[in-house]
Amino acid sequence: MYKRVKFGISAPVPGASVQELIDFSIKAEKSGFDTVWFPDHVVFMAKKLTPEVWSVITAASTHTNSIHLGNVGDAHRTHPAIYAQRLATVNHISKGRSFLCLGYGEKMNLDPYGIKWDKPLKRVVESVKIMRALWSGEPVNFEGEFYSLKDAELQIKPEFGNGVPIYIAATGPKALRVAGEYGDGWVTNAMPSRLFKEKSLAVDEGALNRDKNLGPIEKTLFIFISIANNQDEAYSSIEPIKHALVWPELLSQAGYDIEIDDEYKGLEYTKIMPNDTDMLRKFREMGQKYYSRDMVMDFIIAGSKQDVIKKMEDYIEAGVDHFFLRDFSPDKEKSFDIISKEILPYFRTSGDNN
Repeated sequence: MYKRVKFGISAPVPGASVQELIDFSIKAEKSGFDTVWFPDHVVFMAKKLTPEVWSVITAASTHTNSIHLGNVGDAHRTHPAIYAQRLATVNHISKGRSFLCLGYGEKMNLDPYGIKWDKPLKRVVESVKIMRALWSGEPVNFEGEFYSLKDAELQIKPEFGNGVPIYIAATGPKALRVAGEYGDGWVTNAMPSRLFKEKSLAVDEGALNRDKNLGPIEKTLFIFISIANNQDEAYSSIEPIKHALVWPELLSQAGYDIEIDDEYKGLEYTKIMPNDTDMLRKFREMGQKYYSRDMVMDFIIAGSKQDVIKKMEDYIEAGVDHFFLRDFSPDKEKSFDIISKEILPYFRTSGDNN
């Protein structure tokens, strides 16, 4: 009935200890997940324990055998040559089970440390080009707007699996085309299935120019999930944090005719500063003022097991190849079991029959 769809889950960052993150990766593998995604931050709005994720990914890869482990980060904090060396090394340690996702980055991880992130899309493209060139094993000469390499080379390259897959996070028109042209995969934020289908077309447009060696692009949806006995119960755990679950810029694109007051414009997760109490207050206030229950439920997956399956079917019909889930269920242990023991087998059986 369905194509083979991948299921990934976000590691509990921030908050979990390094050992807990390793244990979570082991549990996710035993439970049948394809991937674990580690949010790559220096800090979060929630001021909880935040380890450096590539160290954790490396450690977790030595305690697992089949699950793929990667980050959701940016191209600004690490020079692409250093990144390429690190990722090639993790490729060896994990036997080809590592991947990375590059996006625009968040203000909280960059501005306090004096790290420039102007022209983020161009930085992503240059970084991807440089890393892939260095992984070829040949000396690299590169002259870009941000990086300059002369007879540069690495003395290690990815040799396991399919190398190091690079996902590109994108929601805007230019970024979607870049993801289609340069990414092994595309990751986009939570949104209704009808909008995902629309944005997928822009990715396909960019893919017309991609290197044939890359193969088809994998389309990944990062989405929040809440599973409970019914939609009311599922929404109860989402409502207090709804301000962080919907990107304002996507509202009109999803068909919502809402005029947000000037004092709230520009407030989105990537621009929030954890120590700016006034900004945080307005961010939460904006969610309470403008985001109705129906709107939030349109942007996430929430409800009973059957509600969740139906919503996932809609997304698969819209072109999703890979679900990257962030769980905000009232009872996370129970929801984890439902996903792993009931929802994953449902789609795996359907996919096997395709």
